[in-house]
Order: sequence, then C-alpha cells, then structure tokens
Amino acid sequence: MKKAGFSLIEIMITSFVLALGLLGLAGMQSTAIKSRVEIQQRTLANSLAADISERMQLNRQWLQAAGNDYAISSLMEANLTAPTCVDNEAVFDNCSGEDIKNNDLYEWKNKFIGANVVSATGSNAGLIEADACIEVDSDNMHIIVLSWFSIIKSKDAAAGDAVGALTSKCGVANTSRRQLMVKTYVGKSI
Repeated sequence: MKKAGFSLIEIMITSFVLALGLLGLAGMQSTAIKSRVEIQQRTLANSLAADISERMQLNRQWLQAAGNDYAISSLMEANLTAPTCVDNEAVFDNCSGEDIKNNDLYEWKNKFIGANVVSATGSNAGLIEADACIEVDSDNMHIIVLSWFSIIKSKDAAAGDAVGALTSKCGVANTSRRQLMVKTYVGKSI
C-alpha cells in the first residue's frame, strides 16, 4: 500500500537545494553592491576629470603663454586658497589667468573634499583617500591622474608603471588603488 505525502529524505534534499540557491543569491547580492560602489566611484572620478579639463579650456588664453600650466604634484597636499579677486559669491573682478588657475584648483580640491562626504546610509558615497596630479608633457598635453582607494582588493592600478610615471607617483600605493588617467589638449583661443 502506497502512502501519500513527502518522506523526510525528500524534504531534506529539497531544503538543501533551496539553501544552496539562497546562498548563491546572497553572494550575487554582495558582488552587485561592491560593483555598484566601484561604478559610482569611477563615474565620480570621470566627472572630476571632466571638470578640471573644462576649466582648463575656459582658461586657454592664459595657458597659451609659455610656461603657463595647471601642473600639480598632489592636489590634497597643495595649500590652495581662493584668490582675492574672487568674492564670496564667486564673482570674478579683474582676475589674471594665474588667479583663475588658482581658483580652479582651489574649487577642484573642494570638490574632492566634498566627494569624501559620507552618505545618509553611512556608506562613503565618494572617492576614498582621493588625490589628483596634473602634469604637462612635451606636446603641451595636460595629463590628469585621479587616484582613490577601492573597497575591492585587486592589483595596484599603477603596478608595473615606471617609477617616474605620474601614475606611480599619484596617490598611495596599495592593492586597492584605482586610477583614472585623462590626457587633454587645450586648444587655441579664437
């Protein structure tokens, strides 16, 4: 005579398969969250690089003169202040190209500092331990490197680069350093 219903072994096997599926789902959720943070950081880095590139383009007339550039070895270590020709409401009054450059770097640094603001959920919404460096090569290309700490362990972004390379000098070397490098040419003013 056959009995209806499930046996204890069938229930245990079903529970085991269900548990494996739920563990896999939890692992995928963790990976998705880490990937989301990586994407947010890379997007913010792209935005910051675009910001200084646009500022350079707006100050291109000054940059055309010999010896003028936005080179900086470490944005976070630089002692930057707003020029006196810029008032509290960000109105420029008789500013030179050098003043505009100093204001651009000052405001850019403040954006980096603001990028480290912790979100309402308690997680860091910006670039962690961020720094930026700008160098000018022989072709008058401005090389912008942004460096930040990632929550995902990986290979150092600058590992294997030449010791003198801007990428190896910018930011703190560790196994979680991420970097974005942008080369920008400042066109001639009309």
